[in-house]
Amino acid sequence: MKMCLDTEVVNRYIAGNCTSDERRKVETHIAECKTCREKVESTRAERTAQKQSATTTKDIKDTSRRNRPKLSESITKSIQGAASVLSDTAFSAKISESTFENYEILEELPRGGQAVVYKAIHIPTKTNVAIKVLLPSMLASERARYHFEREAELIAHLDHPNIVKIRDSGIIHGQYYFVMEYIQGQPLDRYIRLQNLSFRERVILFRKLCTAVSYAHQQGIIHRDLKFGNIIIDKRGEPHILDFGLAKAIGLSEEAGKDAVVTMTGQWAGSLSNMSPEQAAGKPGLIDVRTDVYSLGIILYHMLTDTYPYDISGSTLEVLQNIQKADLIRPRQIIRKFDADVEAILLTALAKERTERYQSVAEFQHDIENWLEGRPISVRSVSTVYLLRKIIARHRYTSTVVGLLLVIILSFAYVSLNLYVTAKKAQRESESLAKRWNAEATNNLMFARQVTFTLFLQAYRDGRSGEAKEIAGYFAKGSKEKMASEFLLDSKSLAEKESGFRRGLSDKSPWFVDFILGEHYLKKLLKLISAATKPYKA
Repeated sequence: MKMCLDTEVVNRYIAGNCTSDERRKVETHIAECKTCREKVESTRAERTAQKQSATTTKDIKDTSRRNRPKLSESITKSIQGAASVLSDTAFSAKISESTFENYEILEELPRGGQAVVYKAIHIPTKTNVAIKVLLPSMLASERARYHFEREAELIAHLDHPNIVKIRDSGIIHGQYYFVMEYIQGQPLDRYIRLQNLSFRERVILFRKLCTAVSYAHQQGIIHRDLKFGNIIIDKRGEPHILDFGLAKAIGLSEEAGKDAVVTMTGQWAGSLSNMSPEQAAGKPGLIDVRTDVYSLGIILYHMLTDTYPYDISGSTLEVLQNIQKADLIRPRQIIRKFDADVEAILLTALAKERTERYQSVAEFQHDIENWLEGRPISVRSVSTVYLLRKIIARHRYTSTVVGLLLVIILSFAYVSLNLYVTAKKAQRESESLAKRWNAEATNNLMFARQVTFTLFLQAYRDGRSGEAKEIAGYFAKGSKEKMASEFLLDSKSLAEKESGFRRGLSDKSPWFVDFILGEHYLKKLLKLISAATKPYKA
C-alpha cells in the first residue's frame, strides 16, 4: 500500500512549488487515495477562505468579470453588498436559515463536488424550483466559476421539453447561483429498476434522450457528462437532462487547461463510468459530438444489460486504461438472446475510434428508430435475406398474403414443370419405342422378303411355273425381287433379256444380277440333268 502524502508535500503542491515529476506523482496518488484527496481539498479550502476573508463582493465581481465570459443580461442579477466567504458547512447552514429574494428554501438536495442544490418555492408563483449554488471552496477556482457561469448561460439557450430550464441567476453572500425548474422524479437507472420496463420500453425511453441531446448539439452545445445521475425521469415517464456544468460550446475556443481531464482539486472532469476514450486519454482537442454519442452508448448498454461494457471496479487508472484499450463485452455474452440489431447499434456507438462511431446523435437516433419501426439499420451489412426478413417483420399481414400467393404460384409452377418433364420423358420413350418397332418391322419385312424370294426360287427350280408366278405377285413393284422374278419367268432367250436386266440392277446390286443369272443357268442345268436321267422308251 502506498504511503499517504505528508503535510509539507501537500502545502508545496497547493502553493505550486513542486517539480513537474513531484506534481505528477501527487496527482496520480490523490486520484486513487480518497483520504489524501480530501486532505488536499480541505487545505486548499482553508487557504482560499483566508485569502478571501478580506475581499468584498465588489472585488470578487470585478476580478471574475475580467477572467470569465459574461452571463447573458437576461438571466444575470447581481446582488450588491459585501459578504465574507464561509466554509462549505457553515455556508450551507446559513443558506438554509435565510431566504433568497422571492424564494423560500425547503430542503437541501444531494450536492456535487462543486455546488449544492436546494429545493425551494418561488413565492410569487408558488412553484417548486431548484437553486444551484457554487460552494465557497470553489470560488477561488477560476475554472469552477467559469463552468458554473457558463452552465447557466448555455442552459439559457436551450428550450426543449427534455432539458431542464433555467429561470434566474445572480450572486448572493458572495456566491454564484442560478435557479432551475424543479423536476419531481427519479434518476434514470432507479426508474428503470422500479418500473421494471421491458426491453422495447427502455429503447423508446432512450430515444427521447437522443432527441434532447441531438437538439443541444444543433444549438452548438456538447454536454460531456451524460450519466444516470444527470437524467431525471418525471412522474409522466419523461426524461429531463440536467447539469451542463462541463458542457462545451461547439466552436468556442477555451483557455488552456479548461478541458483537462484532471481538475485542480484532483477530481475527474466527468463521470468515469460514462467517460469516452478521448476523455480518458486527456485529449480535450478530440472532444466533439461523438463524445456524447459514446456516453449515450454507455447509458443504453447499461439500460439493457444492467452492467457496463468493461470493468469499472478497479482503481481510477485501471478504469481509464479499460476505457481506452479493453475490448467491450458484447451484450450477447451477457444475455444470450440479445437482439442482434441492437447489439450492432451499441457496438457502433461504443467504438474506441471516433471515426468508427455514429458521427452524430441524430445518426444514432435514426438507427434506434429504424429498429423500433422494424426497418433495416445502417450499421450492419445489408443482405437480401436480412432485408426480406425486416420487410416481412414490418408488414406481417401483407407478407402473409404475398407468401401464400407465392406458395401457390411456386406450387403451380412445380406441378406444371413436373408434368412437362413427365410428358417429355413419355414422348422420348414413345419415340424410342417407335424406332425400335420400326427397326424390328423393317427387319421382319426384309426377312419375309428373303423367305418369299427363297420360296419363289424353289418353285422356279422345280419347274412349278404357276406357283412361282403366284409368289412373284407378292413382290413390290420396282424391287429387285420383282425384277428378278420377271427376268426368270420371261420366256425370251437370255440374249434378248439379259442386257435390260443388267441395266436395271447394275447400279443397285451388281452381285444380285450375277446371282440371278446363276439361277437361270442352274435351271437349264437341272433340265438337262433331268432329261439325261429319264428312262428311255423304245
